[in-house]
Parts: sequence; C-alpha cells; structure tokens
Amino acid sequence: MVDDFGSSGGLPTFSGAAEWSYRRFVLHNAKLAALAGGVDCFILGSELRGLTMARRSASDYPAVQALRELAADVRALVGSETTLTYAADWSEYHGHRSADESGDMFFHLDPLWADENIDVVGLDWYAPLTDWRAGAAHLDAHLARDIHDPIYLRGRIEAGEYYDWYYAAAEDRAAQVRTSITDEDYGEAWVWRAKDVRNWWAQAHHDRPGGVRAVSPTAWVPQSKPIWFIELGCAAVDKGANAPNLFTDSKSAESALPPFSNGARDDLIQRRVLEAYLAHWDRESDDNPVSSVNGKRMIEEMSLWAWDARPHPAFPARSDVWADGAAWRLGHWLNGRAGLSGLGEVVLDICTRSGVSDIDVTALRGAVSGCVVDAPMSARDALGPLMAVYDFTAAEREGRIVFFHRDTGGATEVAPDDMSAASVAEPFAQRSDHLDTPVEARVRFLDAARDYLIASASARRMDNAEGGVEALDAPLVVEPEAAEALAQRVLADRRARIETMRIELGPQHQVLEPGDRVVLAGGADVFEIERVEEAETLQLELRRARADVGAQLGLADPNAPISPHFAPTPAVAVLDLPPLPGAEDDERPLVAVFASPWLGAHDIYAGASGAHRGAAAHCAILGELLWTLWPGPVDRWDDSSVARIKLFGGALSSVTKEQVLNGANVFAIQAGDEWEIVQARQCVLVAPGEYELAGLLRGRLGSAHAMASAHPVGARIVALDKNLGRIAIGAHEWGEALDFTAPPAGHPSTHDRATRLTVTLPHAAARPWAPAHLRARRDATGDVAVSWVRCARIGGDSWGSGEPPVGTTVEGYRLEVLDGVGIVVRSTDRTESNFNYTVAEQAADFGAPPASLRLRVAQLGASGAPGLNTELTIPL
Repeated sequence: MVDDFGSSGGLPTFSGAAEWSYRRFVLHNAKLAALAGGVDCFILGSELRGLTMARRSASDYPAVQALRELAADVRALVGSETTLTYAADWSEYHGHRSADESGDMFFHLDPLWADENIDVVGLDWYAPLTDWRAGAAHLDAHLARDIHDPIYLRGRIEAGEYYDWYYAAAEDRAAQVRTSITDEDYGEAWVWRAKDVRNWWAQAHHDRPGGVRAVSPTAWVPQSKPIWFIELGCAAVDKGANAPNLFTDSKSAESALPPFSNGARDDLIQRRVLEAYLAHWDRESDDNPVSSVNGKRMIEEMSLWAWDARPHPAFPARSDVWADGAAWRLGHWLNGRAGLSGLGEVVLDICTRSGVSDIDVTALRGAVSGCVVDAPMSARDALGPLMAVYDFTAAEREGRIVFFHRDTGGATEVAPDDMSAASVAEPFAQRSDHLDTPVEARVRFLDAARDYLIASASARRMDNAEGGVEALDAPLVVEPEAAEALAQRVLADRRARIETMRIELGPQHQVLEPGDRVVLAGGADVFEIERVEEAETLQLELRRARADVGAQLGLADPNAPISPHFAPTPAVAVLDLPPLPGAEDDERPLVAVFASPWLGAHDIYAGASGAHRGAAAHCAILGELLWTLWPGPVDRWDDSSVARIKLFGGALSSVTKEQVLNGANVFAIQAGDEWEIVQARQCVLVAPGEYELAGLLRGRLGSAHAMASAHPVGARIVALDKNLGRIAIGAHEWGEALDFTAPPAGHPSTHDRATRLTVTLPHAAARPWAPAHLRARRDATGDVAVSWVRCARIGGDSWGSGEPPVGTTVEGYRLEVLDGVGIVVRSTDRTESNFNYTVAEQAADFGAPPASLRLRVAQLGASGAPGLNTELTIPL
C-alpha cells in the first residue's frame, strides 16, 4: 500500500481556527498510517519545485532541510519497514540551475536524497519523449514512420530533447533550431541533461557555485539508492509524447495541449509511451543497470498515472456526480483504456484464428476498443470493418501478407517511356455514370460513451449532386469522431472509384504493389493501385485516389441516443393471459414496460441464471386503479360500475358498442398472478393522466375467475395493444415463482435501478376455460342427471357451427361432488359433458340422497390437468 497523503503541488492551506501547517498536515497523516498498522510506502510530498528551489543564500535551501526534518519525524511514526521518499518533479530532481547571471548550479536535493531516512529517489516522470510534427518535413520524421513507432519511442527515452539538445526559445521550437547540450568546461554534459537519469544515478555530484566545479562531491553516493517512478504517464491526446506533463481541463488555468497537437483523442500514444518505458526500464532489461553498492536495479519500481478509484464507466459518464468527467477523454487516466488492444494485435489474432499466421502487422497503428465477430465468417470479412475504420490494406510481399496503412504522402511518377505502347495510346481514364455513385455515406457503430448502444454518423456532399446512399455496418467500438471520419473516407472512396485506368509498365516498376500511388508524368492527378497482374509486363489497375475529404464534405451530427445513465427506472408488468385474438398460437407471456423518456427497447431477464428472455420494443400504456373495482356481471354490459385509473403515460378515448364488440379498448387488470380482461366503451379524462372507465364488459376471454374478489386501489391496469412484448419461458417454469428483471434502457441486468418482480405464471394460454351452464336434475328413480357446456378457448367466434370446439387433442372433464364444508366426496373423469349420479352413489357418498348438490366441473387440458372450474350448489 502506498500512502500519498502528503502529496501536493504546493503548500496546502486550511482556513479556520485549526489552521495547520504543511508539516502538521503530513505528520497527521503519518500518525493515521501508523494507527492503521503501517503502510508500504509514505511519500512526504510531490513536486514542491517552487519551494525546494527557493534559496536563503547561494547554497542554502531551507525547504530541503525542512523535508529532511520532516522525514525524521515521519520515520519515528511509521517505523523502519515503511519505504520513505519524496516525489520530485522530473525537472527538479537533478539539480537547480540558477536563472540569474551567477552561474550557480547546485544539486540542491542531494542532502535529502542522501538522508538516512530516505530509502529511494522518488520521481514524477513526465519528461518530453518526442518532437513530432504533422507531415514528413520535420527532423524526427527520418527516425520513424509515425509517432507511435515503439522502437522510435523507446529510443527517445535516453535521447532527444533535454538529453542531446534543448530549445532555447519558443521561436527555436517552432523552427526546430536545436541547441546541443554540452559541457565544454568539465566534460560532464549529463549535469545539464534533465533526462539523463542513468548518469545522475551513477556519477558523483559536484556543485558549481559561480559556475566553478567544487573539488569535493555532495553527500550523494553514486548508485546508493534505487529510483522509483512515483508517477509515470502520458495524456491520451494527439502528440501526447511531445509533452506528457501537459493536460487539458477547461476548469484549470494550466490546461494546455502538447506542442503541435491537433487536440484529437489518441489512446494509442498513451499506451505506446507506457509500453516503451516499461520495456526499457524492465527489471530484466540490460538498459536498467544493477547497482554495485546494493545489488538493486537502478529503476526499481514504476507506478503508472493515473488509475482512478471511481468505477468506469460511471466515471467519466456521470458528469452530474463528478465535475472532472469531461477531462478524462484527453487525460492521463488509464481507466477504460488500460485494456485496449493494439490494432496489430487484433489483426494478428483474427488471422491466426483463421489459420493464417505468416503475416506482418508491425506497420499498423491504432487502438481498438472493441471488435464484434458474432457469426462464422472468413478472415477477410472479419477484417473488412477494421480496414475501413483504420484505413489500412494488405499486400503479399516475399510470401508474407503484410498489412499497412494507405500512403497519403508522395506518389511514384510514371513517365510515358515506362508504359507500353498500348497504354500510351490510350491515356484517358474511364469514368462511370455519376448517378451510380453515392452522395451520402452512413456508418453504424457501437458507441462506448453510451453503453455500447448502436449509433450512426453520416457524411454528405454539399454540391447538390445526385446519387444514392452508401451504408456500412461497422461492428466496432469507436468514438463518434472516428465514425464521422470513416463516413468521410467511405464517401470519398466510393466517389473516387468512378474513375479507373489500366496501364502496363516495364520491369523497372516491379516494386509497385496495391495501395501505392502513382502519378502520370506531367499531370497532377494521383491514382492508387487497386490490382497488380504480373505477366510479360506489369499490368496495373488504378483508381483515382481520394482527395482531401475536408474540402468536399459537410458532416451530419451522429445520430446517437441519449446517454443511458439518464435512462429512467421502468414500470413493468408480466401478464400470463388466455389466447388473444390474432395470436392464438402464441402461449408466451406478455410484458408491458413504461418509461419516460422512452430511450429504446427494454430487455427482460428472468430465472436463476438471469438469462435474457426478450424485450419490449415499445412503450406500453400502463397505470393503476385509483378506486376499488368490485366484481360485476359477466357476458353482459355493466353500466353501474366505474373504474377510475391513473395512467403513467399515454392516452385513451371512448368508442362505440360495435367497436367494443369488435375488440376495441381491451384492458387487463391485475389480481395477484391472474388478470381480469375488461373492455370499456367510455374513457373520460377527468384529471391530468386520470380516466374514468364505464360501460364495461367484464371477465372477457374466460377471465371471470380473476374477479372473485375486488380489485384494490393500486392494482395494475394495462392496455392490451401492439405495444406489448413477448418473453420466452421454459416448460418447467410454468406454475413456479419466477424472478424477472427489467433494467433501464441500455443497461445490464445488474444495474442498481433495475425493476425486479416475482411472478408465478399459470400457463393461462394453454388452460381450458371454465365450463358454463352447469345443471343437475333428479328424475323419478332418484338418479341425478348432471350436464354442462364447455367454453371455447380457441375458435369460438363462429356461432353457426353448433357446439363450441374442444380446443384440446382429447375431450375430457373432471366432475367433483363436494359436501357441505367443501370436501370432495366423489371425483370422476368424463369424456362427455354429462354424468348420471345414481341413487346408490348418492347413498354411498352422503348416506342418503341429499336435498342439494355442490358440484365442481373443469375441462381437462392436453396434459390431463384440469383447467378453470365452475362451482355451483344446486337444490334438487
């Protein structure tokens, strides 16, 4: 554990009567660390450059002495097992070079570094690594193809600015006028090199008061203590390696971009800088020497800056909670970036999985946040979106497949003497019909900033040209800016393809390959090689290279949804209903989801494993009862009952009787795990969001059993319309208590604002309805003839067909005879809708024929289980 409570860019100030000095502040935290059982490392302070370089006299640095005294006090509190250090800025650790004319140079921190209470030399390391500019004319361009080159970056750790040279003025930096770092007087150039950690650590230090080298060295013993990089980082911004110490934050007066940065986000440069340092100063690296004094490596530990304790992606997305979220995008944070893969790594993995391993991806640059390959496909198809987004291609070179980015720089000039006679005789390019080319390109992508929801970006020509639309699905996690750039490239590429050319060249151009660019001598038009065929001559198929897209196109804003952390908690109802008209064969439960604002489909999860069961694509009309609704008549108009409801959203309207009978205004009212289906003629708005429903038809679709008791205030009511979704259910889950989860739109099922409910589903769609017209009549012999009529669960709308359809594979019924307290005294299964209850059976059940019978009858379903029943006491 590392305790960095003492870290500060300057003296902390505390207002009020209990104002503390910095010393007391640090000691207070040292006491807390001791009480907590100690810490592995305690840092006295961080980057107090303005204090440590303040002098009372030429060689008297009071803040350094104060830090030594503070180190002794902290050591007494935390003990000998805790590593104690001070984190010096990269421009502070090595010495103080006076800015006046005295010529003084003092290793001002050496008394602290040599102090017996300081265990290691702590550095916050943000030294410039590169001096990269746009284009290919700057001085570093001859060292590497681009700033992301790992070899180039590692080679700058002990070279370049503040090692070999420096810029004496801003004008020199702009013109790249570099001043060499030398020491003509004493041959110790490392004294002036802020980046020369190696020599600073390994050499004796001699102060230079007045510019004269002291005979005796300072208290620092060469190689005596290892170096720890307390902070090592780089901002995720274009050309971040030029000045890793800079950051962008609109709320800070110190906000600044690195020199020559265009301000674009660049996760890859952050990754590559850290990889270069970690490789160069690795404990097993030959570049990291072993001390002859203590046997430890020069660079012993490296801590990367910065890993935030706030959980990603809540930080930085929750800007309503944390005000610095906007700074993450171009900042030093590793959260959300540490797991990124390099483009070359992803391409290599896809090719290897496809059985192609002899490839070269060293020229690829880019950071991949996510790439979806969700179906069997070839490597070419899987690589297609990556090649489009990151603008690279492939060619065969010496038997290997080499991937490289398209060269947007110079082109090879082809003279007429280089071409065959046929090519010279037909020098004109072929142009296809412009109406066959698109005027707009649309790209669909996965937006990491919005919980990986699908978003889109588009680019369109602004010259009123005619043409179609080119659409591209890129199953990649990219930023909207990258998607916009892709849309530009797609449109430019498609329009460039309208002009093609075929030429034949001699053997002097054998090095040309697909992706290279050529220009005909004397012309300005640039063509890109699309295809190469080697025969007696080199046959090239060319297409016009795309022009600068920024000059031709206007961009549309990305059509991304609202950030999902604003997604509201949904109101949810799971309904197990009888077969609905038009969906008689669908036995799956229905789900109604309401949310405002509605931000897209809501996923539904259920079961012990929390498996995805379906989704509600539309916002349901859902509400609750404001008045108790008492039981009413079935199969006839109920003009006396009024249901007052409050809707969470949506609107209702009144209809005619004929419209009701044709299926209008159908609602389900919850009664535990059952639902009564009700229709209403009148839906009158009586208050904002409140309606009174009247002219009711109750117990529809065999649901009369659900109003055995009153529906209480607060019972859910759902409009049965096309806004409901269906969810999957396993055969073993019917009749079992099942847990359902509905998170806010775009969020996982584990979200803390998800709606959770437990429902037991009776499998109402497969359950036979209760029989009707239950009758019993005693004849002259004393036998009782019992009869009933089944109700049609499916296919009962055709009234002229005689008896209602059975609705199951085999007709069957269960008749039960009950005594006065409800105990079943006889149960019989029948294949017909009647039963003759003989005198002997009555005597056996009751001792004598009863004066009345309590009967219960239910139709048997396909599984043999009884459905809903009708129970009636009949006097005889």
